[in-house]
Amino acid sequence: MRSLFPRLAAASAGFVLATVATVAMAQTPAADTPAAKPKPVRSIPYVSITGDDGQQRHYETNAIPLLYNRACFGWRMYLGGPNRTVSLTEVLTTSQPAEQVIAGPETEVSADKTKATTRMREVVQDGVLQRSWCIIPGDPPGTYTYDVSIDGEPRGEFVFCAIEVPDQNPNTDPRELSCPNKFNSVERARPTLRKAS
Repeated sequence: MRSLFPRLAAASAGFVLATVATVAMAQTPAADTPAAKPKPVRSIPYVSITGDDGQQRHYETNAIPLLYNRACFGWRMYLGGPNRTVSLTEVLTTSQPAEQVIAGPETEVSADKTKATTRMREVVQDGVLQRSWCIIPGDPPGTYTYDVSIDGEPRGEFVFCAIEVPDQNPNTDPRELSCPNKFNSVERARPTLRKAS
């Protein structure tokens, strides 16, 4: 299984900074042009791949090429509100067991190595919460599903396809891989409180 202990790599940080900068630029119209509608901030799955040249390429997709020690994948969820720390529970379920599991003390792994539950505190920065992991040897192909709860409330599900790349080609474009559940990510609505009558 890929590293369950999150490796928040520079790829993730760069992706967040680029995303936040893009959103900020989209919301700040130039003085001489009419105000354009800002692009909505969305919850997305993403993949980053480090090429032979050391450059990282980022893709908005949930098709993960199993490029060992090169591909990372994650999710970004827009929560809004002020910067804050939240209680995150993330449950990963894979369709096949992992050969190896690297997990920190905040993660419980099932005996069959197909389910890992991580509970930890995470920071919401500029309304966004995001996590990522990197592919390691022994990660299985198939479906990876992440169920995300924040402060005890179910908030989202991200479904990824992990796809074998026999030649380990770092120029693989994950958007061209065949994934039956492309962009299958859903944001769950927060429960509404009803007033007593």
